[in-house]
Amino acid sequence: MANDYSNFKNIDPNMAFRPADGNGIAWHLPFEAPMQLNGFAWFNQYHLYHRLPEEKPEEVTQYPGGKKLVVAAKDCGAFQLSPHTAGGQIRFRTNSSQFQIKGTMLNCGGMDHMAFTGSAGFDLYLNCNGTWKCFGVTRTDHYKQDFSATIVSGITREVRDVIINFPLYNGVTSLAIGLDADAVLEAPTPFVDERPVVWYGTSIQQGGCASRPGMCSSNILSRMLNREIINLAFSGSGRGEPEIAKMLADIPNPSLYIIDYTWNTDPEALKITLPMLLDIIRAAHPDTPLLLVTPTPGLPSMDEIPGTRAEDMAAVMLDEAKRRNDAGDKNVYAFDAFHDALGDDFWEGTVDLVHLTDLGFYRLSQAMYPVLKTILRQ
Repeated sequence: MANDYSNFKNIDPNMAFRPADGNGIAWHLPFEAPMQLNGFAWFNQYHLYHRLPEEKPEEVTQYPGGKKLVVAAKDCGAFQLSPHTAGGQIRFRTNSSQFQIKGTMLNCGGMDHMAFTGSAGFDLYLNCNGTWKCFGVTRTDHYKQDFSATIVSGITREVRDVIINFPLYNGVTSLAIGLDADAVLEAPTPFVDERPVVWYGTSIQQGGCASRPGMCSSNILSRMLNREIINLAFSGSGRGEPEIAKMLADIPNPSLYIIDYTWNTDPEALKITLPMLLDIIRAAHPDTPLLLVTPTPGLPSMDEIPGTRAEDMAAVMLDEAKRRNDAGDKNVYAFDAFHDALGDDFWEGTVDLVHLTDLGFYRLSQAMYPVLKTILRQ
């Protein structure tokens, strides 16, 4: 007889959902002080947990195979994935002994190669004497849009900094955070620099396929660097369109742009879109550092044939950085993720030989951290 997997919660109580109970709880909205909402550059304008502005051009321009293609904005994946809340964070300080959460998701269900706790869950970190530690992740019925969960309860009442990370591959239409009714609630300890890092990328940097949101590289590095990182990575849809580039350039006072969209394009398109994208950003931010990231290793590179797609795109990124350096722009840097990020056994850090597991995200973040720290310090 087939196993009844729904019965696991009766066999192992740790497998059961923990809905929010609301007893002795005060509910708080993430965008109301003293809570601080990060990762949504246009939230104050639209009051939506979206990653791009609501005003869209009628059309966007793409260059598959190096040939110009104009498509309707509604068919542009970046706009379709803007409601996905990857990189969103709620930060505050409290001595609450429990953390509850309730709200409504945009969609139900998920993907066959990614845990629901990553695609549609929230996880919570507490700063314990200078070290960020994960204390819990939401467990809910992901086939229902409305959700409630106890993230963690019964912890020591001590005022600490808190980060709650948003889902990576779903949207959030309403949200409230529940704390002890008598808990202290304060603004978070400020970032080391209030200027955000802006990361433009693909499905990998949107978070595919982390087991929970805090393990996406933008969230790992946000904790390591003590900075806001605005995650503008779009699964299958980071294609370097100039219309999207203008939106990146509209973000005020960035400290760094990370340009990391090679897996969603091809070498011939990259030769056109990369210089165009960088010129658009440079026109708005002439001195802001730009870090060009090559593709991580993946399935297309395993045939060991010289000139594979990934290696060709890596060469375009590295050549563009050198060309701009030689022309006098010394604030353009390159990071060779193809060779320097995931290790010789890169496949062990992936779920499908392309998208990363928590191990892959951890390795990538550890490799990028000293590079980012050096650039930002300069």
